[in-house]
Parts: sequence; C-alpha cells; structure tokens
Amino acid sequence: MEKSEHVFEIEISDGLPSKQVMVRPKHTTDGIPVYQCHLPDGALICELRRETSGEWVQLWGNLPDDSVTRLGNAIGRHVA
Repeated sequence: MEKSEHVFEIEISDGLPSKQVMVRPKHTTDGIPVYQCHLPDGALICELRRETSGEWVQLWGNLPDDSVTRLGNAIGRHVA
C-alpha cells in the first residue's frame, strides 16, 4: 500500500439506530483504493474495494453481503 488520504466518517442506518463508521482510504499499486472501515472505538470491521464493474467487494472481514453493499454505497456517495 502507498499513501493514505484523509479519514472520513459515514453514518449507516438499516432500520436500527444509526452507526458511525470511520473510513480510511488507502491507495494500492493498481490505483484502485481500498477502504478500511473502523468502529468509533478503532476496531477494524472490514476492508472494501469497488471493482471496475461497480460492485463492492469485501477484502477482509465477515460482514454479510447486504451490509457490504450498504457500506460501499455510503462510501461511494462520500467520495463521489
């Protein structure tokens, strides 16, 4: 991994009380960023990446597919 960009916060709500997630973008040698997602206490919950197809994939973690999609879409809205 190369340099880090700024850390940003997103809010996820899925019918439950909303959850704050801190996101740390990391650039890779292939130019497609990986997003490390942390809880407010600093615990890493997953690493996500948007494939060239537009699909969000989980590189690390064990979130259900629908959570990966929701979290990825929230990141996508933030970085757009």
